[in-house]
Amino acid sequence: MTAKWSPWMTAKFRELPQWAPQFAAAGFERNYFLPHRFYFLPQCGLDSYKLAQQMFGPVEVGNFWQVVLFAANPPRKGISGELLLDDDLTWHRQQFNRAGQIATATLYVDGDTVYATARHSDLMQRISRPGESETRVEKMFQEWHRLILNCIANFAVERGLERICIATAAISMEQSDRERFPQPELFARVYDGAVKDHFQAHQRGGWWEVEVARNRSAIVPARISFEQIEAPKTVCICHDIERGAGHRASNPNWAAIAEREAPAALDAMLALERAVGVRATYNVLGSLLDEIREKIQRDGHCVGFHSYDHRAEQQLAQCRRVDYRIKGYRPPNSTITPELSENELCWHNFEWLASGSSSLGFHEPRLENRVVKIPISFDDFDLFCGRQSFEEWRRMATDKMRRYDFVVFSLHDCYARYWLPEYESFLREVASLGNLRTLDEVAADVFLANAA
Repeated sequence: MTAKWSPWMTAKFRELPQWAPQFAAAGFERNYFLPHRFYFLPQCGLDSYKLAQQMFGPVEVGNFWQVVLFAANPPRKGISGELLLDDDLTWHRQQFNRAGQIATATLYVDGDTVYATARHSDLMQRISRPGESETRVEKMFQEWHRLILNCIANFAVERGLERICIATAAISMEQSDRERFPQPELFARVYDGAVKDHFQAHQRGGWWEVEVARNRSAIVPARISFEQIEAPKTVCICHDIERGAGHRASNPNWAAIAEREAPAALDAMLALERAVGVRATYNVLGSLLDEIREKIQRDGHCVGFHSYDHRAEQQLAQCRRVDYRIKGYRPPNSTITPELSENELCWHNFEWLASGSSSLGFHEPRLENRVVKIPISFDDFDLFCGRQSFEEWRRMATDKMRRYDFVVFSLHDCYARYWLPEYESFLREVASLGNLRTLDEVAADVFLANAA
């Protein structure tokens, strides 16, 4: 049962807001203690599906969890909030619309055992900015690896699991991407040293085995709390950026027109959104992404994939060869192919799928088997076909925004001549009718609303 989208959603989290004697009893040093909170999210995490299969064979996607650790009151003294939200620094992009994300752990539950397949802190492993920020980050968050172990242990205790299996440095190094230049000393400290220091553990087959009952004195139980997720009436503007690709087979003449007009239309819509102060979600063909990405992201827009080349099959892997971190996928023509199963999407590290509401069968975002599915209410195809004038289409669009708490609509670059002349005034009206958000932001709130 997943949480239903509403303006009154809540997120469940655990917190350890202040030093207490049980921390000393569990082996923590007070100088390195950090007030923190953490979430148990029903999510795979980047590369976790592949990693788990490589480590111990076939897995069920619904058994994955991600532990996400935050500083309790970010930003901390001397560390800017912008630094803690920097996507270049937090490479895995697991901030979930919140500042202060420190580390994550990927978990897989199998019977009475939870496997911790990966633990990482982008903040600590990628901080390279000289000066006081780097020094303060390294000093303040240096015990992240011990904090995340306590979070994992809390997960095991709450679920009545008997055993925690934690990947050793050796197996973690073996499964790491060599192009990311893994550092043996870092892996040994995080994956082996922290476990041996914190728990009574023994090594077996590439894993540290921790018996929960035997280690209860080393586990500091966290307090369960809830927070409001601010999700008032939500409107999401999307753009399908495909030029003439969607019409090459069915209407070559229009495809040629779109190839000529779409680049200038993209520049114009970006300029208008900049003038109005609107951020949108641009779902772009992978074959076009390198050419236009910089100008889209310059103004803070979200980027998703709209397939690689607007064909139906064999798209996900091609997209991932272009970019590894984009979170979302929007299929051409809202066609849900077998390639878009939750297993395949998780394998290729996609967190959300946006498609027409008729193709998904519902009208509000929901979590299904570790993938957030986001329904698109309408697009501009009827304008292109001549079924509606712009004023008719505009009335239909704004009526939906007034009636419903959640509306996503999509506009194509190849149809821009039908709506671009009125786009600025339409944007201002849309902005007055709801809270404009990106699909990345919506997906993050859905994951948080389903925190266990």
